[in-house]
Amino acid sequence: MTTNNPNQAAEEHSTGLTRRQLLTTAAASGAGLAVGALGGAAVGSVMTRAEYEIELVKLRALVALYEQLERVGLDAILQAGLNIVRGALDAVKGGANLLGVGVATVETALANFQALLDSLSGSANGVGAVLDDLTQKYKSAEGIVVAVLGTALPLAESIASFFNSLLQKIPFGIGDDIRRAVDALVALVRAIPTVVDGVTKQLIQPMRDAFFPSSGNPTVKASLIDPIVKNVLEPAKKHLGDIDTLASTWEKNLTTPVQTALTERQKIRDQIADYRKQNGMA
Repeated sequence: MTTNNPNQAAEEHSTGLTRRQLLTTAAASGAGLAVGALGGAAVGSVMTRAEYEIELVKLRALVALYEQLERVGLDAILQAGLNIVRGALDAVKGGANLLGVGVATVETALANFQALLDSLSGSANGVGAVLDDLTQKYKSAEGIVVAVLGTALPLAESIASFFNSLLQKIPFGIGDDIRRAVDALVALVRAIPTVVDGVTKQLIQPMRDAFFPSSGNPTVKASLIDPIVKNVLEPAKKHLGDIDTLASTWEKNLTTPVQTALTERQKIRDQIADYRKQNGMA
């Protein structure tokens, strides 16, 4: 501060120090780091020696508190916490990746299963057509035999009755062999309707109802595929999305800002260390 009053200048030199001189002296003692906290805007006002000593004590005490605060080690705690959570999130994300692979595998298996059902639909329709054709031919044969023999008996019984009347006219030795063949033929013919009915009711129709009905959703879709998709795959996908959101939010809103702040604080510490070294401070 410059003054045109010789008497005032002499008084400052002999009885006190200016605010600027105090701050310069305090900085050299390590207290200059807290200048702003003690009203640096008042630089230039005249201070007595006693006032100077009081201000210097205050500055040194404040700097000591700042240095004590730095020794708390909050930065290391934050960094350790970030590293722990980052490791936990990495482990969770690794598990989520495996879960994602499992979900994709199940979806592929269901798609393949649906494709298999589609191919079985054609096969079942083919078998059904064969059975229908066999039934029609059986009925046609039955109609012809009934018409020829003039009887209202079923096909197998008509055939048996026909051969029985015929065998009565054949000698005993030959007739027995023919009778066994006729009995086998009659048993075969008699079994045809039973086999066709059993295959249709116990295999073809249940397959159609369960896998490929003529209308509506198949039973297997309602009882197997839909529950798997709704209760397993969809919740798993949502969980995976929540994990990704959590990881992104943590990284964006906490990890990155905190890490940036820690880095900046370390830069300031390095600057303080350089300042102390350059000015010969302890």
